[in-house]
Amino acid sequence: MKKVLIGVISIVVLFIGVFFFLKLNQPLVAYPSASANDKQVQLVSVGNKSPFDDIQIEEVLVNDKVVPSKVKLQVSYHPKGFIISDHFNGEEASEYTFKGLDSITLKPKTDPQKQLDKVNAGTATEDDTIYALSLVHEHSIDKVAIKYRYLGMPHELVVSTK
Repeated sequence: MKKVLIGVISIVVLFIGVFFFLKLNQPLVAYPSASANDKQVQLVSVGNKSPFDDIQIEEVLVNDKVVPSKVKLQVSYHPKGFIISDHFNGEEASEYTFKGLDSITLKPKTDPQKQLDKVNAGTATEDDTIYALSLVHEHSIDKVAIKYRYLGMPHELVVSTK
């Protein structure tokens, strides 16, 4: 009986440890990249530093947890880069890929800083996918809260754009 009880307690402690490890070492990485129109249009580079699983972004809020007017996820590669625009269907933007949050996941090992290191080393290719959130809001964007799911667990990351 003692061995069973010790085994159950060990498994519970292990799961609690994994849970706290995942909460403290969030896989989503986000950096403000560019802004326009007095910060009413914001570009936030995002990526997944984990080597294990995809990240599904579920919701993006700005400032005091307000839904932005428009939000899209740009998918690109380094030689092409991103566009900062408040028109996702315009002539300029037609050369870039904008996706809805629910239609794409962030692949593992897509940390923007590591991707930039590859560019600086001259080893980046068109196969190295990069991601950025394109946000449009009627007021200046000072904070971006990104709610996402990783390994079935909900997480939230808040990025200051100041």
